[in-house]
Amino acid sequence: MLDSSPAAAAATSSPARPAPGVLRSIVRTHRRTLALILPLATVSEGVEMLMPIVLGLLIDHGILAGDLRLTVLGAAGLILLRVLGVLLWVWTFLLSQKAVMYERHRLRVGLTGAVLDPRSRTVRRPAGEVLSIATSDADKASDVMDMIPWVVPSTLAVLGATAYLAVMDLWLGLAMGLGIVVMVVVIRVITPTLSARYDDQQSQAAEAAATATDLVHGLRVLQGLGVQSRARATYRRRSRTALDAALVNARYSGLSSGLTTLVTGTMLAAVVVLASLRTLDGALTLGVLIAVVGLARYVMGMLQGLSGAPVWWAGMSTSARRVRDLYTDLGRTVDDPELTLDVLTTQRDERGGRGTGRRGAAGGLHLPLLSVADGEVVALACADPADAADVIDAVSGRVDGGARVGEVAITPEDRLGLRADLLVEPHVVDLFDGTLREQLATRAPEQGPSPEADDDGWADAALHAAGAEDLLRILPEGYDTRILDRGANLSGGQRQRIALARAVAADAPVLVLHDPTTAVDAVTEQNIAEALVAARHRTDRATLLVTRAPALLQAADRVVFVRDGRITAEGEHTDLMGHETYREVVRR
Repeated sequence: MLDSSPAAAAATSSPARPAPGVLRSIVRTHRRTLALILPLATVSEGVEMLMPIVLGLLIDHGILAGDLRLTVLGAAGLILLRVLGVLLWVWTFLLSQKAVMYERHRLRVGLTGAVLDPRSRTVRRPAGEVLSIATSDADKASDVMDMIPWVVPSTLAVLGATAYLAVMDLWLGLAMGLGIVVMVVVIRVITPTLSARYDDQQSQAAEAAATATDLVHGLRVLQGLGVQSRARATYRRRSRTALDAALVNARYSGLSSGLTTLVTGTMLAAVVVLASLRTLDGALTLGVLIAVVGLARYVMGMLQGLSGAPVWWAGMSTSARRVRDLYTDLGRTVDDPELTLDVLTTQRDERGGRGTGRRGAAGGLHLPLLSVADGEVVALACADPADAADVIDAVSGRVDGGARVGEVAITPEDRLGLRADLLVEPHVVDLFDGTLREQLATRAPEQGPSPEADDDGWADAALHAAGAEDLLRILPEGYDTRILDRGANLSGGQRQRIALARAVAADAPVLVLHDPTTAVDAVTEQNIAEALVAARHRTDRATLLVTRAPALLQAADRVVFVRDGRITAEGEHTDLMGHETYREVVRR
């Protein structure tokens, strides 16, 4: 779950113990694929390494020896080696890219599922940062399946080339080995710095994305306040900070590449010069010299690629750490069995199966403070908003507050199983990008309305119960009008009424509404109260209204007044108005 309030930007949860590593999880998931890819990729690189060696042998024993048959057979062998190497490379590339794409999909879906799962802990991070981690960082972390099938075979091939040079001439092998050792030392020194720089860059980019997301969502408010220029200046500062971090990182990456290229270039130049001198001395044949030059060229390419491994690894490890930390903040792990692709792609909300018909009574709602029987509409008025928040936490299952639906307890562990019978509509309204019809059909039973249905009677009834029929006249395309993310193109009252209509359309046996009319005027509130109670006043439906709105209190069958965590009065609204404290709370 996501808390994107402004105060949430700086607060994060601290993990009690280290969470499973994302990169380790990726490798473990694809261990069988790697067991196939690595040998094939190693053979592919070995074939490439053999090409100059075979060519050298062909020159010495075929061309220089005047053996035409051996020359022709050697040329044919070179062609076959080249074809074999290309085929193996294509095969390993396709396998590794398939694994990369799978992991990107798995991490994206897993993170999204964890954020949306009500059993997850509330994440106190900006929405833009969560979006950045679930997309950009998830993609970068998955590149480990692209890196391993290339780095490991390339390293083995370079070591094999070094061994060949040592066999041909000990000094050539020593020169190559010395250069590799120097490059490893350089890489070992610069990698921690690169990782730190990448971490800072990703953090700054996420903050810039979070600011941009907040600005888009609050565009109407900013325009109303006339502070667009100040908002733009804030985003420019954040974006500039992210740019500066990226430029610093680019400088360090360039320095890394420059140093490793200098080391490998110097080493290979020394190998070629030394081989030439040894050939002039008669210690090496012309074919061996050509093989050494070809190997030097091959190794140069491999080492230049490997020199980028620290930069590659720094980006992947940083992104993997950010993904892991987000999972940890959510109280989940990357290997959570409930966040696997198989589960998330087949899981359905328990709101009644298709074709099962309308759900019957669930046995009412029961809390330590009060009970709401089937057929009742009860209003709960709390003098302290904290008491109302405690009740909402209990009925929504965020805490184990002793609440029950019928005989089934509402607990953090079991609340998902109650989705078919219980719907809690919070005070904070969340609307997604889609048409008005799609908004209303979000929680509707599957066997009933659908966004493509021609009959909109169910939607008309839901809008009527929410006092929102006028939206069909206001919105230019009626039910087909697009509603932007979070209802950015609607007023506060319109957003609240659409959310209320969506809750009514769900037709849950037990419905809990928290302050559903705070953004509407008194006349609209009165219309909503009458229509809502009429829609829910059925023998197999229980409704709890957590509110201090007079119209809703008046329309309810009874009102329970809570002060200091206990019931101080109960009865009809008109009778309770004689209670001085109740009257003061309602008239605030």
